[in-house]
Amino acid sequence: MTSLSLRNLTKRYDTATIVNAVSLDVEPGQLVSLLGPSGCGKTTILRMIAGLLEPTGGQILFGDEDVTTRPANRRNVGLVFQSYALFPHMTVFENVAFGLRRQGIKGADLKTRVGEALDQVRLAALADRFPRQLSGGQQQRVALARSVAPRPAILLFDEPLSNLDAQLREEMQIEIKRLQAELKLTSLFVTHDQHEAMSLSDRICLMSGGNIQQFATPEEVYFNPANGFVSGFVGSPNKLSGVLCDGAVELAPGLHLPSSRATQGAGSRVRVTLRQEDLALAPEGQAQGLPGKIVLRIFEGASVQYIVALTGGPEVMVRVPSRGNQADLPTGTGVVLTIPADRVFVAPEEGAA
Repeated sequence: MTSLSLRNLTKRYDTATIVNAVSLDVEPGQLVSLLGPSGCGKTTILRMIAGLLEPTGGQILFGDEDVTTRPANRRNVGLVFQSYALFPHMTVFENVAFGLRRQGIKGADLKTRVGEALDQVRLAALADRFPRQLSGGQQQRVALARSVAPRPAILLFDEPLSNLDAQLREEMQIEIKRLQAELKLTSLFVTHDQHEAMSLSDRICLMSGGNIQQFATPEEVYFNPANGFVSGFVGSPNKLSGVLCDGAVELAPGLHLPSSRATQGAGSRVRVTLRQEDLALAPEGQAQGLPGKIVLRIFEGASVQYIVALTGGPEVMVRVPSRGNQADLPTGTGVVLTIPADRVFVAPEEGAA
């Protein structure tokens, strides 16, 4: 197994910095996700690791080897693309064999290696089919088999599930996690989907504006976000504003929300993040908290989402289990919202003094 290390990796185009001195370490056999919004630099990093883009500065290390200037065809990297990139005129067997043939593998060894790769993605029975005869999920599994067949040192995923429907995405997440755990391949997974990153990753590198905002386990990123950007990106957030006063945030006159995460001084204007799933909802008079009224109820299957207009304040979204005690409250019901003080995320308001 091989580790992957980036040391002050930078990419600039003229005066625009796309990746800003990024440093991170992927331990042997780990899967790390590069997560963030469009334009944050995550795909640029992947392309530099693959040798498809030349860095402006910094180093890329596979183990102890500096591969920063090594040509792409000499990096022993596997790539799984968003578009599958299968050859339509080749069978599944020939698609998987393509990279192995370029390595000079042939005959019985070739057949064995292709068979192993197809077994690993459970497609051995479809070896003679053409891509047009496969479902989207099957095509992506062929692309995955083709990438692992040459036994790469590093496996790179470039948003490979974004073309699949919701059910297939979930199935392929399980497939990728199972295969990566079985082969113990050092892997980097690029995605803008936090659910993919949370379910697949040993660690998540959350990026914005070419910079790392937090590099930690999924649990740490979710429960202990490093800053306001992370708390506002992960989970299902309500993004509000308020003023700090005596260990609480005043969202509006008379609406005070205790927060144990506030570090600014009293009177500071702040951005407040309240995740929908952290808010608890009770009928009026049954709890102490923020009073409001339900203005909209949305059934989502496993959960119910409410839009609640706080009395004299903003609207917030609340998500509760669809089989819970509070899942059937009609529009117009008076309610009270509560949230633990350590789940009220506070950050300085942009532009505030």
